[in-house]
Amino acid sequence: MLGFLDEVLASLKVRILGGIFLIFFLAMGMVLYGVWTYQRGKLTEMTSQQAVQVGRIIEAGLRSSMLLNDREASMKTIRNMLRGKKFLQISVLNKNGRIVMTSKPSLAGRVVNKNDEPACLVCHDHGAAKDKTSAIIDNGGNPFIRTVTAIKGEPACYRCHSEKQKVIGILLIDSSLKETTALLNELAVRIALTGIFAFLVGVFFLNFIVTRFFTRPLAALQAGFEKVGRGDFTYWVEVNCGGEILHMADAFNIMSRAIGRYVDEVRGRRNEVASHYAIVQSLSQTIEKKKLKDIVLDLLCKILRADCADFALAMEKERDAFEIVSLKKGDKRHYHTYYKMDSDTCQVGSITRDDLFGLLNERYTSPVYSDDGSRLLIPIQQKSMHFGLISIVKPEGETFTPSERKIIPVLVHHIAISFANAELYDLAITDGLTSLYTKRYFLSKINEFVENFHSTKRGFCVLILDLDHFKEVNDTYGHPVGDEVLIRVAELVRSNVRHGDIPCRYGGEEFIVLLKGDNLTAAVKIAERIRRSMENFTFDLSGTPPFKKTLSVGVACFPLHFSTADEIVAAADTALYQAKHDGRNRVKVYPSRS
Repeated sequence: MLGFLDEVLASLKVRILGGIFLIFFLAMGMVLYGVWTYQRGKLTEMTSQQAVQVGRIIEAGLRSSMLLNDREASMKTIRNMLRGKKFLQISVLNKNGRIVMTSKPSLAGRVVNKNDEPACLVCHDHGAAKDKTSAIIDNGGNPFIRTVTAIKGEPACYRCHSEKQKVIGILLIDSSLKETTALLNELAVRIALTGIFAFLVGVFFLNFIVTRFFTRPLAALQAGFEKVGRGDFTYWVEVNCGGEILHMADAFNIMSRAIGRYVDEVRGRRNEVASHYAIVQSLSQTIEKKKLKDIVLDLLCKILRADCADFALAMEKERDAFEIVSLKKGDKRHYHTYYKMDSDTCQVGSITRDDLFGLLNERYTSPVYSDDGSRLLIPIQQKSMHFGLISIVKPEGETFTPSERKIIPVLVHHIAISFANAELYDLAITDGLTSLYTKRYFLSKINEFVENFHSTKRGFCVLILDLDHFKEVNDTYGHPVGDEVLIRVAELVRSNVRHGDIPCRYGGEEFIVLLKGDNLTAAVKIAERIRRSMENFTFDLSGTPPFKKTLSVGVACFPLHFSTADEIVAAADTALYQAKHDGRNRVKVYPSRS
């Protein structure tokens, strides 16, 4: 309760209204008090004037009766005056202060000392007479007004009074203030009621004015500050008033819009920096082209919020052949397809044959948007190196936003550089004749697989393949034909292994494949597929009659057979030797340890 009271007292509206009401109340009270005192003075003055007039009438009557020496007539005049409720007492004093005539018989003959009588001290203070004809006297809570009229000597009075006597008597008239007091009380009540009514009306109108033109606009501004403080820079403050508060609201709205634009700009730059960092971080995960193309598709789908993305990479040995990697929204798998321009299929994923013709004819030099803005073609190239073409499709009904269009050139630049570096790396790790990986690369990867096994518990298999009687080809047709045979064999090996497997040229006519996974049955199936493809393949080379060749395969698995890289390679080689020994053109598995 105290907290609520403190909150109410701390309210700006309560403080403003309280201050205004206090000033209004004091001002109204002063005005009403001034009116009341003014009316009291006027009523008292009117009563005094009536008493003075009555005194003059009595004085005239007394003069007449005194000249006739008729005291009874004077008393009759006094009694007639007392019939009105306004007069309490009428007395006549001689020059010595003795009451010679009075409306109260008990006062007759009494001597009034002007220096002792409380009623006389109003006009006589310390013996000095003041110029007053009336005075209000408080008679024990019953105030009355006393009017004093000096009866001056005239020639007609010299018969009884000395000519030197200026004042021959004093006429005292005590008038009741009862009616005046009643009028004043009624006036006070009416003034109080008028003041209360005026105060309530003033409170109502002041509350309306302060609320309408001050506290409500300030509350709107406060709500605007709270909204802006929470990050809503689109909030618009509406105030139904003019003057300085309207200017404040306009300035606030302008300020909030400016802050919003600045925050959006900062947020956009932050997102841009974050996107650049994500791009660089993602692309720096690997330098191998095989992994890089998958990473590129993941990155593009994430940053551009694509529905699907396809990446067509040109095959090194075949101009009209492409490897197409596809990724769809919601599917984490990457699908790999080999496509030739003379194929009956006109489209793979979102990439059409016409798109690939444009790439081969160097028709694309920069990103190209479709007419409706929902599809984007990105050529990946670095100077004279053309790596491939990426197609990105937005979800239905969506288009590429201005911010996405702004970041696409940055993406293309980083992707092109990454593929240029990957190309250089491929040159270092691939065999120049067969385009398969080199023996050095194989040794580094098998050691990496062995190290990863301790954390992933995923094993691997090794296939060693050797062409049967390859020396006869060189001896019969020459080494150039032998090189062509090796190229064809490399293509058969590459086309019959899975994506992610690592085919390598191990040396001479010997090849080795590093298979992911330690499933021996799957490894034997792959080895048999390669062997049968070789057995069924006919070499139709220029300058030689068609001929066939076979190959032998040795298989070993980690950790089924051994737990080190050297031991697994030696085991696969032993199995290959056994296949040769048993008649060639066959697959042999290293015997399991018992």
